[in-house]
Amino acid sequence: MSRSARWSQTLLCALGVAGTPVLLLVAASPDVAAQQAVQSPHGTLPDSLQCSACHTAKGWTVLRKPLGFEHGAETGFSLTGAHTSVACTSCHTHLRFDQPVVKQNECASCHTDVHLGRMLQDCAECHTTTSFRQVDGQRIHARTSFPLTGAHRQLTCEACHVTDAGGAFSRVDPECASCHMKDYQAARPVNHVTSGFPTTCTVCHNTVAWNDTRGFDHAAVARGYALIGAHAVIPCASCHRPGDMAPLFTPANQNDCVTCHQADYDRVHSGTSFPTTCLSCHDQNSWKNVGKFDHGLTGFQLQGAHASLPCSSCHASDGRSLLFPKPASQQDCVSCHQADYNREHAGSGFPTTCLSCHNQNSWGNATVDHAALAGGFQLLGAHATLACTACHAVPGYTLLFPNPAGQNDCATCHQTQFTSAHGGQGYPTTCAMCHTVSAWTPSTFDHDSQYFPIYSGTHQGRWSTCADCHTVASDFSSFSCLVCHTQSSTDSNHTGVKGYVYTSTACYSCHRNGGGG
Repeated sequence: MSRSARWSQTLLCALGVAGTPVLLLVAASPDVAAQQAVQSPHGTLPDSLQCSACHTAKGWTVLRKPLGFEHGAETGFSLTGAHTSVACTSCHTHLRFDQPVVKQNECASCHTDVHLGRMLQDCAECHTTTSFRQVDGQRIHARTSFPLTGAHRQLTCEACHVTDAGGAFSRVDPECASCHMKDYQAARPVNHVTSGFPTTCTVCHNTVAWNDTRGFDHAAVARGYALIGAHAVIPCASCHRPGDMAPLFTPANQNDCVTCHQADYDRVHSGTSFPTTCLSCHDQNSWKNVGKFDHGLTGFQLQGAHASLPCSSCHASDGRSLLFPKPASQQDCVSCHQADYNREHAGSGFPTTCLSCHNQNSWGNATVDHAALAGGFQLLGAHATLACTACHAVPGYTLLFPNPAGQNDCATCHQTQFTSAHGGQGYPTTCAMCHTVSAWTPSTFDHDSQYFPIYSGTHQGRWSTCADCHTVASDFSSFSCLVCHTQSSTDSNHTGVKGYVYTSTACYSCHRNGGGG
């Protein structure tokens, strides 16, 4: 029997008195029979779909959780997003589950089209089943003839679609003036109306901000005068009259600076006879950038430290008059630097040909030929790194010591060091015999290997001072063995030695290593 026909009778199985099964056919009560005869309110459903897929034995209105019914598989319409949480009766208003018959993309069958048919694409192109308000307006608008850029991305839809209430969007004129005519008419300090500016706003402006006018081609509206360097960042009112934008100056061309900058020229160069071709020296970024000026045209090139000096170091406020006598040539330093020479070299007899010792980068980098100025005394070794004041008094550069007799006359300047190290020991003052010009220590003198072993062998510890052997003061080539080695003992030790003579030179000729034999 079909589900729409219900049994009007009930079979009951009971036990007889003797335990024999008895089949009873009991007529149902009128109320029960009427209830069982009720037709299904859900319309025509698949035969495979049982009532128990949704209902329970507790009653028709108590439904299973979850339902044993797959809406997408059975109807072809999957429940996603907000559809999963609505009651069945929200769509099946009379419990007829076989109605309405709707495809997945036929949203308008249930939902009112607030766009009034003006949007030709499917609802799913813009909306999702989660919420109608979850719309990516940026992405959608990008498919139109007016993608949203710059400040437009921050606006609400109603800011442009002012008459389109409730989503009934109609096409808006994409030209800027259609929305921004009031901005065009109220523009200041440049009155666009009286200046005759076109309403094609993007020629000068962009969608980020009105005051970003990097697209403005000044040359196109100013007879070829391009805004270069500092001109590009100054306000329009610097050169134009506010309101009608009439030029305050009328330069003949891009290089005609003085027409606008006559006051600047007069302030700096008045009375100097400098030409008014400003770009010969300056550039358009700053007046201070005078790198193109060829100072060599004056006969004096700016070399070394001169190149970084301000003009006022050498010139008066008029920009041209010299503060010093005019140098005779590039090498005539003292004309400008007489005070520097006097401070360092007054009374020294040094020549005023400064470049003989100095260069144009710094006074401190002197390359003086000391030998040429000091009777042949070269600055060697440690002398090369000493300050001049170590040997000379300034100014004047007079010597602090007697004048050395020659390059090897060390003691004249270093008498104090000699006395401290060798005083009373009979050492000669020919310091270079043992020392170098680089440092006092270590000395290069080795008595044992060069002359006679006194720090090793039999003579080690047998002497106190050099004078024990070197008996002639200041003459270390003279020595005596006879002070310690008496003749009687020496003679007895040389009995039978052929050619034996009791003299120091004879001793040294045989005993160069200090031993017997």
